[in-house]
Amino acid sequence: MTAIQTLLPLLSNALLITAMALALTHRWLATPIHRICLTLAVSAVTLIPLRDQSVAHYLAGVIGSLSITSILLLCTYIIYRCRQGRLPDGFKNDLNRLYLLVGVVAIFLYPSALGLSHWDLYAEGYYPIILAPVLLAIIVLGIWLNWVFLPALLAIGFVGYGLGLFESNNLWDYLIDPLVAIFCLVQLPRVASVLSRQITAPAMEAAAVSFAGSFLLFSVFLAQVNQDAFRYRLVAEDGFTETVTALSLLVVMIVCIHRLVKLRRHRSRIFLCMTGFIALVGLFGAGEEISWGQRIFDWQTPAYFLEHNKQEETGLHNLVIEINNKKISINKVIFGTGLALAMLVYLFIMTPLYRRHRSSGGPFAGFIHQFAIPMPRNYQVIGYLVVVACAELLIDSSKRGEITEFAGSIIFLLNVVYPDNPEIFVADADQQIS
Repeated sequence: MTAIQTLLPLLSNALLITAMALALTHRWLATPIHRICLTLAVSAVTLIPLRDQSVAHYLAGVIGSLSITSILLLCTYIIYRCRQGRLPDGFKNDLNRLYLLVGVVAIFLYPSALGLSHWDLYAEGYYPIILAPVLLAIIVLGIWLNWVFLPALLAIGFVGYGLGLFESNNLWDYLIDPLVAIFCLVQLPRVASVLSRQITAPAMEAAAVSFAGSFLLFSVFLAQVNQDAFRYRLVAEDGFTETVTALSLLVVMIVCIHRLVKLRRHRSRIFLCMTGFIALVGLFGAGEEISWGQRIFDWQTPAYFLEHNKQEETGLHNLVIEINNKKISINKVIFGTGLALAMLVYLFIMTPLYRRHRSSGGPFAGFIHQFAIPMPRNYQVIGYLVVVACAELLIDSSKRGEITEFAGSIIFLLNVVYPDNPEIFVADADQQIS
């Protein structure tokens, strides 16, 4: 154990005792100088050894080391009380986001650590294949949205983990501890109510892009430094990336079904049929991704798929059929070459043609509107291209297609939910699709 690993638990518990002393006495300490004096005095007394050990040492023996999140929150509280000032609204919102994040994580983390779920979320912190890109996504999102405290705290926690500042080698112990979890769970109903009113479409889009981009970037890195971790952890069958892919496509289906119900009396049959078709695409993609629930419901693979499916699972996209004594992969022909050609036409022919006709009132824009085709916005076009370029050109693995599906499904979800022509999905916009 290094000196800093010995010192940090003492300092963190000294901060806890000092913060508690300020919380109990601040009403009777009228001036900042009095509160600063109390802070220094309590901190000194807490750290001075009494009979070979300090009060902070005894407390550390009971509750252990606090996380970096707790340490920074305690420092913030002490500074706030000593200055006797008000926190800026932006900083309060940042704290609320932190409370929400920690509270939601605690709901799943601690029960899974106790063995109450099939997935041990705490174990993911030892080699954070999933946790690292999730943290990166939140940091990138925070920087983009001009947050300060939350991305800085997560960055400090991750750097602290990399430097091994604590005795623990689990990233979760740097980010959360039982005390801060309890505090945030108490705050959760309030902050959820406050933050739910601040959710905007641009923020949701930024969150999805940062999430997909962070995993894409991390995948390129991991495939270079640890092929086994990439293949057997990041893109494992029924793992995190496959689950997110399936969920993204299910959301596409739900959004399209909602549009069908909302617009059934306001749109033509062609419009409704195309919307229903996109819903079926979402259902098909999600079903194929999880082999139509075969492993979830634990049924045996039918004989036909055992013989013709490359993975011996229930699904169409991995079928290999024989035509004129030649084996043909459905995945390569339809979902590889065919989908690639369709995307090229969609992005490089239909999209610029639609934009030109929309600005001039041309017939092609009307055709697109009649057929309920959600057109991509600029960042979505770029997103599709970046996903393909990074996954297919920079990842040297036969499993790189899983990352293409993962990030591509998120961009597809954004394409459907936040298209460049949202007006055609508004119930009172009939005149715009005639």
